[in-house]
Order: sequence, then C-alpha cells, then structure tokens
Amino acid sequence: MFRNYRDILRQMEMEMQRLSDDALLSVFGPLGTAERFWQPPVDVCETEEALVVKAEIAGIQPDRINVSLSADDRMLVISGIRAEDEEDRRARVRCYQLEIYYGPFERHVALPPDIPIDRDNISATYRNGVLTVRLPKRVQEEIPATRRIPITEGERESD
Repeated sequence: MFRNYRDILRQMEMEMQRLSDDALLSVFGPLGTAERFWQPPVDVCETEEALVVKAEIAGIQPDRINVSLSADDRMLVISGIRAEDEEDRRARVRCYQLEIYYGPFERHVALPPDIPIDRDNISATYRNGVLTVRLPKRVQEEIPATRRIPITEGERESD
C-alpha cells in the first residue's frame, strides 16, 4: 500500500489533520456560514506530467460538483452537495449509526507552489465515487545560463 516510510508518515499526518479539522468543526461550526460543510478526503500526488488530485465523494451527481482553480494556481476548490433521499429519511424510525455526511461540502486543496500548472488543459473525471482532477504541468522553456549579445557596427552617436 505504501511505498516507503515517508508515505506512511505523510498519510498519518493527513489523517490527523482531517480528524482535528472535523473535531474543530463539530465544536465551533464553520465560521461565517449558515450551513455545516463536510470535507471529503483528498489525495494529492505528482506524476512526471501532472498533479493529480483525487476526492472521495460517492453518491453525488456530477452536475452537483464544482471544481475551480484560484487565479494564482495555488488553491483547488472542490464543492457541491450530496443530497439525502427525502423518502428514505422520512421512513426511518430509529438510527443506530450515522456516519455518512449529507448536504453541502467544500474542500480547499493547497497545491505545491513550485509546480507551474497548464491551466488550458486541466481535466476532471468522476467515476465510482471518486473525482479525479488532473492538472498538467506547464512546460517551461529552458533559459540558458548566459546569453551572448551580438555587437553590430553602426554609426557614431552625435552629442
């Protein structure tokens, strides 16, 4: 599952952050909003060609998902609504365990600052409850270390 020790530590760190965020939200609620937002778990990985962001958001119609990239290419925002079937909810007599979040969700994903993004070729797919956003890397032209400037013979400047 994990390729090395660093991946295990990173996964533990991300899970601890998610749990602490959930705990703070349950105590204080989302600041500045009337409704409670839930945050889907997210993976951010780099390949040779792109950054790949995967969000686990099962049970949501694709037309109820929004994905946007900030103007500075540093923040990806995934938001939407997972609606609960009203008939199923009314039919309940008693619940023994409720762990599935319904309602609006929003997740802000910080992207690495040192990777240039090709904004014109970003794509998103939704399959089997997982949203995959592919942010291709922008090809940067190699700049030579020194540049030779040619000298042309011209007329003398007048004073």
